Amino acid sequence: MNHDSLAFSCNIKLTPPSTPDKTADAERLRNELEKMEMHNVAIPLDILRRLPEELRRNQFVMKIVIGGKNDDLRLLDIGKEDIYGLALDIGTTNIECSLFNLDTGEKIDMLEIENPQMKSGSDVLTRVQMAISGGSGVLVRGLLNGINDLIKTICTRNNISPEDIFAAAVAGNTIMSHFFLGLDVRNISVSPYIPAVNRALFLSAEDTGMDINKNAVVYAFPNSGSYVGGDIISGMIFSGINKEEEPVLFIDVGTSVEITLGCKEWVMVGAGAAGPALEGGISSIGKKAEKGTICSVKIDRKNRGIDIKVISDVEPAGICGSGMIDLISEMFSAGIIDQAGKFTGTDNRILERDGEKAYLIYSSKNNELFLTEREIQNFLLSKGAMFAFLYVFVRAVGLSFSDIKKVYISGALGCGINIENAINIGMLPDMPRERFIPLGNSSLKGAEMALLDRDLLDEVDRILPKITYKEMNEDNELMNVLQGALFIPHTEPDILKG
Repeated sequence: MNHDSLAFSCNIKLTPPSTPDKTADAERLRNELEKMEMHNVAIPLDILRRLPEELRRNQFVMKIVIGGKNDDLRLLDIGKEDIYGLALDIGTTNIECSLFNLDTGEKIDMLEIENPQMKSGSDVLTRVQMAISGGSGVLVRGLLNGINDLIKTICTRNNISPEDIFAAAVAGNTIMSHFFLGLDVRNISVSPYIPAVNRALFLSAEDTGMDINKNAVVYAFPNSGSYVGGDIISGMIFSGINKEEEPVLFIDVGTSVEITLGCKEWVMVGAGAAGPALEGGISSIGKKAEKGTICSVKIDRKNRGIDIKVISDVEPAGICGSGMIDLISEMFSAGIIDQAGKFTGTDNRILERDGEKAYLIYSSKNNELFLTEREIQNFLLSKGAMFAFLYVFVRAVGLSFSDIKKVYISGALGCGINIENAINIGMLPDMPRERFIPLGNSSLKGAEMALLDRDLLDEVDRILPKITYKEMNEDNELMNVLQGALFIPHTEPDILKG
């Protein structure tokens, strides 16, 4: 049995009461737990009501479920055979969860859905504006309904009752975490940008509205400011920044880009708006990575023939971030576009669409996908902003790219991206390739770790005081670097070297 997880089971055998031993049932149980080094375990009233009958029906021998932090344990249920837990990443675009057997630590399943709040706007600031205008209830209910639908679906397909889920570790950016908890988001987006809470919260599932066992423990990762949320803290735990002797970079790209630089002694974080280029935000054909999305592109240097890879090998309906990076890099290397992202000549795939030049990526009787010059400029703005953030961030602490021995990449940037192509267009610094370490969804993976090892919650508490937030928009050097980064790869290529 795994006694390290946020919720765990254990078998108890109590000495039945007698005339000489009139200890009450709850105290009898607590005394036994004290012997097992579980101190001051709280017992909810609903379980206290069931305890006398359950003890006697089972001859004072039974399996119980305990949950919480090391210094705040509580009895969650009695007489349960199987116990399960959830790790949850609440993203602005998608919600993803992992289901675990907490007795064995086995990951049973993973599932992802689109965040229902997408119907109200693709970015968090649009949703905050909606909340300010009185739509907070709609956003909170929509998110909770989506989470509960996700829980129901993953439980149904694994023949598990939601009542048997006794723990959840939840990570999300500051605004998503606030919506999940039903907290006021209105002050996050206006100066001086104050969240309702930054500390980690330990709650019961009943308090959160999650459709799992009502006594289940729910751990919500802390924030470190208005734009550095629990998803980044969770990612730090997964990447191990808190254990590094020398500074490393951690880049998380979703609907925004968050940069972390640090080691076990100190951490600096910052955020910017470079992410939408990698989640379909800059072109009419941009889509998230799903069935029917172009995820990889190659262009023949001689005949300029195009070869695309489509998720699930079906007819393409759009292109995701990794495909877009490939496409821009390949078009540049094949001489189809110049450093400024302008078309260079008369390639037979360069067409006129609505009075604008466009590059034809795919064509069939049913569909046509193309990228316009304007959309290429939008992409270069995003890639330039991202590189400028990285460069200025590293320089701010007196370092250069050559001083960074590891670059962890997460989110849209860490899921299937071709590092060589990202470097070719100047999105990432030109460093030895082995220094780049893709992490995938580090927010979810950090939540999984916390679910299975509650000692990590103390590590989270130790990280928070070490974090310094850098306001990127106040850096004078940023605009200077950005101007050169709007070109491929950069007007000063030496600036890319690591």
